Amino acid sequence: MNLHCDLTLAAAYASPSQRARVLSESWFLQNAYCLACDSAQLRKTTSNTPATDFLCPQCHQGYELKTFHSRPRNSLVDGAYGSMMRLVTSGKAPTLCLLERTQDWRIRSLTAIHSSFLLPNCIEQRPPLGPTARRAGWVGCNIRLDRIAADGEIGVIENSVEQPAAEVRSRFQRFLPLVGKSANQRGWTLLTLQMVRKLRKKAFTLREMYAMEEEFAKAYPDNLHIKDKIRQQLQVLRDLGILTFEKPREYRILD
Repeated sequence: MNLHCDLTLAAAYASPSQRARVLSESWFLQNAYCLACDSAQLRKTTSNTPATDFLCPQCHQGYELKTFHSRPRNSLVDGAYGSMMRLVTSGKAPTLCLLERTQDWRIRSLTAIHSSFLLPNCIEQRPPLGPTARRAGWVGCNIRLDRIAADGEIGVIENSVEQPAAEVRSRFQRFLPLVGKSANQRGWTLLTLQMVRKLRKKAFTLREMYAMEEEFAKAYPDNLHIKDKIRQQLQVLRDLGILTFEKPREYRILD
């Protein structure tokens, strides 16, 4: 990857926001690759495509690009609330690509937020625009980055160093079986993964997972079979290659 943006591409633009859009989108189009398949190229979407800036021409994985001089840690402003919520609840949200650059437009980092990790609780509704606004009544959203599990963040470029594409794709593709599943299905799997990580142990037991039953119940108060769901979701995590079954009721994390 070329980690420098071509500043001549934005020479005709006076607006800082327009310059940033042209430079970042041009760099991404020339350097980014699909994480979900082996395509080395992405293509720009048509205007007004909801929440998606780029698509893979082979597998049609979508990507939304956000560019920052300093990446926000907790929340970022996004587009229309209704459109994003429809994509998130249906399992069709794009993968977020957070591009961080220096003042002179050298790429500092590129982080992909896996689309399957975007759940309804990550999308925060903003107040409608006031009556004097050009789009009066329009409702936007914030994406709560602080509610996205660490497993969903995949570094493509870290500290201005490109990460090996094979490793990046391997980390991304591990969670592809979750794409297209409902928010409820993904929510259970990701909550179980979060609880597994919370143990901070390579090996753990089913009893230790059952000990966190109350935390699962807070997230899903209407479910009366929490322990059954925990066992089910541990099997899902096994199928994703995140953990293995060592002995009856004993598990080991693989990474």
